[in-house]
Amino acid sequence: MVSVEPSGRAVLAALLDSAPMTRPELARRTGLSRPTISEVVRRLVDSGLIVDAGVRRGRPGRVPTYYRLAPTAGYVVAVDVGGDNLRVAAADMSGTLCYEQQQPTMATGANRVAVKVARMIAAATEAVADRLGPLRRVGVSAPGAVHADGRTMSAAHNLGEEGPFDLVTPLEARVDAPIVLENNVNLAALGERWRGHARDVATFAFLAVGAGIGMGLVHNGELVRGAHGAAGEVAYLPLPGSVPPEQRAGRGREQLADEAGAYGVLAALDARRSWPGKRPSSVEELFAQAATGVPAARELVEAEARQLGLTIASACAVFDPELVVLGGGIGRNPLLLPTVRDVVNGYAPFPPRIETSALGEAASLTGALYIALRAARAELLEVAGSSDVG
Repeated sequence: MVSVEPSGRAVLAALLDSAPMTRPELARRTGLSRPTISEVVRRLVDSGLIVDAGVRRGRPGRVPTYYRLAPTAGYVVAVDVGGDNLRVAAADMSGTLCYEQQQPTMATGANRVAVKVARMIAAATEAVADRLGPLRRVGVSAPGAVHADGRTMSAAHNLGEEGPFDLVTPLEARVDAPIVLENNVNLAALGERWRGHARDVATFAFLAVGAGIGMGLVHNGELVRGAHGAAGEVAYLPLPGSVPPEQRAGRGREQLADEAGAYGVLAALDARRSWPGKRPSSVEELFAQAATGVPAARELVEAEARQLGLTIASACAVFDPELVVLGGGIGRNPLLLPTVRDVVNGYAPFPPRIETSALGEAASLTGALYIALRAARAELLEVAGSSDVG
């Protein structure tokens, strides 16, 4: 009997990201012999991981049978825990989205947020489990630095947590599936690499600008986390105009006033004593006025763009990315892009390409889906290994 150790994994891997394939096509893709392919396909069908996808007629000769990943092979759930909204999505093992839901975050603190997230995961499970099979992984995106243990987070001010806290344990008590936790900006970067502008880029950065500001760094296709999980915390760059540490009001939202995020923009707006016409009451209104040509609004938007350009140029001097993607509620506004590019081109010795996120507000959720799917597929490939010919 022929011994081919990785045969089951090779066949399943070939079907994970492709259209249905025949046994001859699988043999060509994997390099395995046709007798081995026939035996492995039989075992994978018996295990329920792949199914007969029918035949394709219209060609001369023998009508071939096609095989594909079984619809009931399982699914994954992604969660994006934001300061304002909780987003949940479910996808089958091919990565096809089949469920989405969004609710206001409202609750603060790890335990309260975990309770609400668990309820949303349960709703997703109820909606898709009957047709997709078992829940194999949950990927969680959350604001804050994720420690090396993959469970503990720090500096999650938007969730009302100041010191280190564990978000995974209270979720595990309520969710019957392994959980993968990662920083939201890191996941936005992975999402952009999976389904956005960075699909063919090995070294790039994702600059998220919303309530605050953060950067996800990918080098040679892998996340750069740093010694404390804080790589990319560009909010702490000592750029011109930053508030000195001794003058900061505290370790809450007040500290974010020195960042190039929403709080910093609103602080700059409040500092303007006069305003032509109705004063904007939000960042959205400020950008809307800038888009219509209101001079005062355009000045503040230009100042924001220059600050972001300086942030990127500073990161370029250390990280040297090929691409920088701008995302977040503020960062993805197209009004920023021209000035950001001009500033970076003026300061960086090797200016990167700069683009606005292709994924919009779904960037972090897409990244959470990616890490859940990656882990779940690795598990499936191990199961397929048990179907190897021996």
